[in-house]
Amino acid sequence: MPGLRALVLMFAAVAVTACGGTDSPSDSPSPASISSATAGVFNSKFYHYTLNSPDWTGYSATTAWDGTGSPGDGDPWVDTLAQSQGQRVFAYGEPTSTTLERFVAKSRAVGARARPDCAKPEATRATTIDHEPAIVDEIHCPAKTGVFALSAYVVHDGRVYVIFTYDQPGDEAGMRAWFGDLLKKIDLN
Repeated sequence: MPGLRALVLMFAAVAVTACGGTDSPSDSPSPASISSATAGVFNSKFYHYTLNSPDWTGYSATTAWDGTGSPGDGDPWVDTLAQSQGQRVFAYGEPTSTTLERFVAKSRAVGARARPDCAKPEATRATTIDHEPAIVDEIHCPAKTGVFALSAYVVHDGRVYVIFTYDQPGDEAGMRAWFGDLLKKIDLN
């Protein structure tokens, strides 16, 4: 799944020294370990946010991200959130002194270098996460026909958060709806 990893990196990268993370899906939490997590309230062990929803469970990263490499969905420094219908969302964060706009511009530039054929988001919209301004990018990679990805970026109290998901194309409207609903249930601590 190298193309899928590049897509994830495209919207989840902060600083790239090399393509970070693992290539093995076996490094992602198993469904059994996700379902054994507490439903209702998920407190990120490292990233200072809470997800309040009985519909979602969470699996904390096993170590905090050190700001190097490129977080992907199977990395030990990425939180995994799961819903019973099979939706999965990934999140990480780090301290920052930059603005939201600069962070997003840098992430997009890193993504363009990693995957030039998927360099520009197809749509971008402003939203809020816990009353903070946030940006959501969406893209298919490869363009128009490939995997569909949504990435949300927000800066709060000196910390940047990246929340992302992806799936095969076909239900983009449904993904936008449940992803937007999830973002409304996040409290930034």
